[in-house]
Amino acid sequence: MTPSFRLRLLGAPGIAGPSGHLAGPAIQGQPLALLAVLACAGERGIAREKLYALFWPESTTPRASHRLSQLVHHVRRGLDCADLILGSGELHLESERIACDIWEFTASRQHGELQRAAELYGGPFLDGFFLPDAAAFERWTEARRAALAREYLETLEALAVQEELRGDPRAAAGWWRRLNEEEPLSSRVTMHLMTALAAAGERARALEQARIYQTQVREELEAEPNPAVGALAEDLRRIPASIREAWRTGINAVAIAVLPLVALDQEPETRALSQGLTEELVTAAGEIPGVRVASPTSVAALRETTGDVRDLAARLGLEAVIEGSVRSASGRVRLTIRLVDGRDGCQLWTGRYERGPADGFEAQDALARTAIGAVQRQLAQLGAGRPPCDPPRP
Repeated sequence: MTPSFRLRLLGAPGIAGPSGHLAGPAIQGQPLALLAVLACAGERGIAREKLYALFWPESTTPRASHRLSQLVHHVRRGLDCADLILGSGELHLESERIACDIWEFTASRQHGELQRAAELYGGPFLDGFFLPDAAAFERWTEARRAALAREYLETLEALAVQEELRGDPRAAAGWWRRLNEEEPLSSRVTMHLMTALAAAGERARALEQARIYQTQVREELEAEPNPAVGALAEDLRRIPASIREAWRTGINAVAIAVLPLVALDQEPETRALSQGLTEELVTAAGEIPGVRVASPTSVAALRETTGDVRDLAARLGLEAVIEGSVRSASGRVRLTIRLVDGRDGCQLWTGRYERGPADGFEAQDALARTAIGAVQRQLAQLGAGRPPCDPPRP
């Protein structure tokens, strides 16, 4: 059955009927907010009590129940669709009656259709929508907006890395540019964009990108830009044409992935630390010249279907994988990492690093960069002794 309605929540929200035209004023304000909440709840639906808390937190339960019943009736009547909202204790949307861009965005990411996901993201969740006197709903909206925006950024980065792994720096630069438009003050994204532009033979545009970043940071943040961007710009000015051609053709580039670090105890602090160190390792590895790091989004999607490092490497076109674990005891943190050959699954190298009581993010960053410094030397040997990696499997 083809859905009669289409709910748009990414960008300016609205609901279109069978004719394709947006519904009128009847489906605005609370009715549209209710549809948004139900859409985000998915097939499982959402308990009536949670809806009371979102829309009428100050009302008694009987009064909130009456208001919800009226609101559901208003939506059904306004769209002339009695079975659009179903359920009693928990409410959900009938998916045969309505389509939603968030559902399609999520499904595309899960199925690895990242370009379609990027196309479906029409803008921030409920962009420009405001519900008066509904602080709980606003907090819920902000949380959903941030989560979906993060997924969109991960999608753009995954697409950029995929193109780099395929050896198409021009296409990669296009995706890095889109990501840069969303995060113009990120030095990491700026450096990736600069590298991709230089690899595509557009060194002047890469240098201009550095200037734009430095100007924006000084004007908008009133701070000094990351010196690594300026250092990369100086390197690009000095790099001879032969090396730029090697970048363009992928000679001696090493493609790797960083798997999520395993927390060896169940303490919440250790789990949080393992996640933070994983992110730091991805960032630090991505700054190594001649190394391409697979997007965590792509890695996570494939890890759900395969636990074999060799299969993961073959499908993403990787030469090596970084994996490891984190253990906390008596105020000390031990990070163990291994570099695994993606082609045969054999361990190439292992290292252990310890820190005393953490000094917050700075200590975490230092620990990751110490480890990556050792990995970099191993990757340099790997890149020097091997031909370019095979392209990823479809």
